[in-house]
Amino acid sequence: MACKTPAGLVTIGSLSSHVNREVNLMGVVTDFQPAARSRGTDWMCNFRLADSTTFDDGIKVRFFRPLEMELPKIQSNGDVVILERAKITSWSGMIMGLSTLATTWVVFPAVSIPEKASSGALNLKYLRLKGCSPSQEQMRYAIELCNSRERGPYDASAPISISTSTPSSTAVTTTTTSTPTIGRREKFALVKDVQVDNFYDLVGQVVKVYPGNGVVELYMTDYTSHKELFNYEWGRDDPDAAGNEDDSLLYGSSPSTKRKWPGPFGKHTLIVGLFPPHSYHAQNHIKESQFVFLRNVRIKWSKDMKMEGSLHTDRRNPDRVDVTVIHDHTDDRVKDVLRRKQQYSKNFQRQQEAFIQQNSKQADNQGEALAELTRGQKRKQAEQPKLTKAEKRRQKKKKHDEELKKKFEDIKDLASSADEGQKENTDPNTDPYR
Repeated sequence: MACKTPAGLVTIGSLSSHVNREVNLMGVVTDFQPAARSRGTDWMCNFRLADSTTFDDGIKVRFFRPLEMELPKIQSNGDVVILERAKITSWSGMIMGLSTLATTWVVFPAVSIPEKASSGALNLKYLRLKGCSPSQEQMRYAIELCNSRERGPYDASAPISISTSTPSSTAVTTTTTSTPTIGRREKFALVKDVQVDNFYDLVGQVVKVYPGNGVVELYMTDYTSHKELFNYEWGRDDPDAAGNEDDSLLYGSSPSTKRKWPGPFGKHTLIVGLFPPHSYHAQNHIKESQFVFLRNVRIKWSKDMKMEGSLHTDRRNPDRVDVTVIHDHTDDRVKDVLRRKQQYSKNFQRQQEAFIQQNSKQADNQGEALAELTRGQKRKQAEQPKLTKAEKRRQKKKKHDEELKKKFEDIKDLASSADEGQKENTDPNTDPYR
């Protein structure tokens, strides 16, 4: 990027020198997540902003508001956002932006941004929350920001209704069909070779399809492992299978119960978040154990700092579905997946048998120790001399005599205490009536 930052704005590349301060900044959206409830009562959304001073996906911003309608109306990567009075903070060595109650925002949707600014006055459509209207300088900068990175990978959603800033204006519908885009180089990769912040085409087997709040999570594996994936342990419950009543009511199903993770075990499964229209297609047509081809999957970090994928709407063709079932198992890539699956199954079976044998040996040792303890107790009892009937009667009489003696001693002590109390009551020095 070679864009001049408008006056009054801080560049994203210099934010490390503004920690614990409130700043005004402007950037292009490189990644975003839909609005969701926070752990408290607020609504929140996460997104990343980049500008001419960044060489990666830029800074992460977390925006909180009591009402969902007050969150920035980000529709796709490529949107340009202005934030005023955003607080810059550092968490685990990572610089990030946080909203405050005073933070305001302006969003220029990518679908309304032309490739080139006109020579006259600009009138870009935008959405905002309070604050001042954007200046002409900021509008020109928004056009430069949006077009300074390849617009092909930007994940635009379906046509949206956008209102201009003036209260008297009416809503207008803007589509993306007239916006030219730059092509993207397609790249096939195995899960073991993918890297964060890159786009890949993947082929794998579906482990499960999990519907969420507007997003469908597709669990897939090509039976290669990656150290940044979640580790599914054998014998443990499926960590994502325990549903709640809200999900059950939302999707019209009965509350789900925990079940064992079906495998593969270890770090072999990649979760890909599917957005419309891919999510609709997956819910209706994708089943477990099928082989699928996923096009243009973006690899990123999850909120738990595990590697995951995301598949958003194709900006150039919003109706295009990039999740395809491969029914032909003679396809070379499917054959490779099946070969790796067979090898994985053999390795897992050997490990499982070794584990069972080890635990069985431990159980046998514990059983033998318990049996030996029981035999010892029986021997001890057998070694004790047996008493005759006369000896048993004598022991019983002795125990009975000891109990009577103890009761007599208790009665004797009680009588002695009563005599002492009577003497105290007749003592002239203690009688209150003398």
